Amino acid sequence: MTDLNQSLLKLYGFSTFRGPQREIIEHHLSGESALVLMATGDGKSLCYQLPGFVGDGLTIVVSPLIALMDDQVAALSKRDLPATCIHSMLTSEERNHRLQAVVDGKIKLLYVTPERFRVGDFLAKMQSLKVQRLAIDEAHCLSQWGHDFRPDYQRLGEVREALGDVPCLALTATATPQVQEDIRAVLRLDDAKLFHTGIARDNLFLSVHDALTDQDKIDRLATILQRTGGPAIVYCALIKDLRYLESELQRRDFWPMVYHGDLSAHERRTQQAKFQTRNDALMLATNAFGMGVDKADIRAIVHWQMPRTLEAYYQEVGRAGRDGRGAFCELLYREEDLVIQRNFTEWANPTAEFARDLIDHMVGLGDRLHAADIEQLRMTLLHKNKRDGRVDTVLRLLRSAGCTTGEAGLDLKIVREPDDDEIARWLPDDKRQNDLMGLLKMVRYANEPRCRKSVIHQHFGFDDLTAGCGSCDVCTDRTGWLDQHMTESMPLTKGRSQEAKPEPEEVLVRGDFGAGVAEEVRAPAAADGEKDPTYGLSRGDWIDIAGIGLCCIVRVHRHGKTGRVDVERASDLKPRSIDLRRRRWKRIEN
Repeated sequence: MTDLNQSLLKLYGFSTFRGPQREIIEHHLSGESALVLMATGDGKSLCYQLPGFVGDGLTIVVSPLIALMDDQVAALSKRDLPATCIHSMLTSEERNHRLQAVVDGKIKLLYVTPERFRVGDFLAKMQSLKVQRLAIDEAHCLSQWGHDFRPDYQRLGEVREALGDVPCLALTATATPQVQEDIRAVLRLDDAKLFHTGIARDNLFLSVHDALTDQDKIDRLATILQRTGGPAIVYCALIKDLRYLESELQRRDFWPMVYHGDLSAHERRTQQAKFQTRNDALMLATNAFGMGVDKADIRAIVHWQMPRTLEAYYQEVGRAGRDGRGAFCELLYREEDLVIQRNFTEWANPTAEFARDLIDHMVGLGDRLHAADIEQLRMTLLHKNKRDGRVDTVLRLLRSAGCTTGEAGLDLKIVREPDDDEIARWLPDDKRQNDLMGLLKMVRYANEPRCRKSVIHQHFGFDDLTAGCGSCDVCTDRTGWLDQHMTESMPLTKGRSQEAKPEPEEVLVRGDFGAGVAEEVRAPAAADGEKDPTYGLSRGDWIDIAGIGLCCIVRVHRHGKTGRVDVERASDLKPRSIDLRRRRWKRIEN
C-alpha cells in the first residue's frame, strides 16, 4: 500500500493525520464504504481527496454548492493536484473541455452537484470511465428529515448502482440517528463502517440571551462584537432584518457586509470572497451564507433569530473557531421570533393536496407553461408570497423525479404526470409534524436550564455530558470565559478603539440636504496649485455617503473643477456615480 504519511506530506505539506483520517483513508482504499461523521473543521475533505489522488482511476465527489466546489478545486489546483468541477455556471465550451480532460484520464477528482447526473448523457459517460470511488459531501442532504434536504440527493443510490456499486464515502457533520438511517438506506450502505469523532467543540462557547426588545438585541450584539473582535457572522431569518441591522450597526461604527439569496450569484461570490480575506470582516447573512464558508479565524457567531432546527444551529455555530482558538456563539432569543420560523416550517412543507393542485394548474396551462415563471405560479396558488417555498419545493421534486424538464420562466415542460401515490411518497404526512418537533427542540434548547452542549450531544445520539461542558452559559460565567479566551481580541470597529480612531474628514457640500448643509470645507491643493476636486481620493478608498451608506471607490474622475467617483455600495455591490460637490460624504480612515 502507498505510504500515506509520505503522500500526505508530498501532496498537502502535512506531517500527521488528524483523528481517524488515516483509518478512514486506509478503509476506503481497500475498497470499502463508510459513513463518516466528523465535526466541522476536523478535515472531512482529506478523507476522500487523498484516496482519490493516490488510488487508481477516477473519484467523483458530489457536493451541494457550486461555490464550494469551485473553492475546493481552486485550492487543489494551487497544489498542482488533478481536480476539476463541472456545473451549470460554466459555459458549454468550458464544460466540454473539462469533461474531455476527465475522459483523457488527466483528472483524478471530479466535483459535481447531484443534479448533474440528470443532465444529458453525463451518467452514461461516467459509466464508461469505470469510476473507482464515490464521495457524498454534506450527506445529510440525502434525508427528507435532514435540515438541508435536496431531492436529487435521494437519486444517488441509483447513481451508485449505475456506477457498479463503487466504494462510497458519505460524509457529514450533522446527522441525527434518524438521518444516519436514511443515508444508509438511500446509498445502500447497510453494512458500511461508521466513523465518528463526536461533535464536541470545546473552544466554542454557547450562550443564549433572553431579549425583551429589538433594541435590547442590537445593544447586546454591539457589545459582543466589541468584546470578541475579529471576523464575525450575524445570522438573520429575514432580509429586512439584515437591512435594519446594517443601518443600526453603521450608527455604532461597525461596517458590515450583507449576504442573502436576493443578491446575484456574482454579488454573493464577491461578498464571500471579501469576507474570506479580511481579518476584521463582519457579515450579516441569511442561512444562504452557509455551506462552503471555511474561514478559520471567525471569532463570533450571533443568531439574531432562532434557527429552525438544532442541526442548522450547530452547523452554523460550527463555522467559528476552526483555528482552535476560542469563539463566542450567542442566540438572541425572543419568543416573538418563534412565529417567523413556524411560518418557514409551514412554507417548507407542501401537502400532497397542494402538490396536486399545482400540477393540475401546470397541466391546464398547456403550451403556456413554458413561459410561466415562479412568480406567476406563486401568485396563482399563494398570492405571491415570496417567502413561501412550497411551489419551489414541488418544482424541485418534479424535476428530480423526471416529471419535468427545463426551468420555470424559460422552457418548463411536463413530460410525465405523477400519480397520487407517487406524490404521497414524496410528501409523507408526518414530514411537517417532524419539522415542527424540530422547531420545538430548538425552543427547548433556548429555555431549558441544562448544559447547552449536553442537549446537543443527546440530539445527535451521543452520550450526555453529565459533568457539564465548561463552555456554555449554563455551566460557567460568560464574562470569565471571555476574559480567558478573548484576551487578544480587538474591538470590531473601523477605528478599533475610540482613543486610537482618527477623526474622519467630513465634507459638507452644497446640495439639497436640509438646513445647515451649505458649508463647503476646503479641498486639498492639487499639483497644479488649484483645489483638488477629487479631495485626494483614490481607487480602493472607502467613503460613507449620505443616503447611500458605506461605499468603495472603484474609479476617480476629474474634469476641470468637477470631481466624480464611481463606487460600489458595500451592502449590495451596486455601482453608482457620485458628484463629490453635490453629495454629503465622509472618508473612512483605515
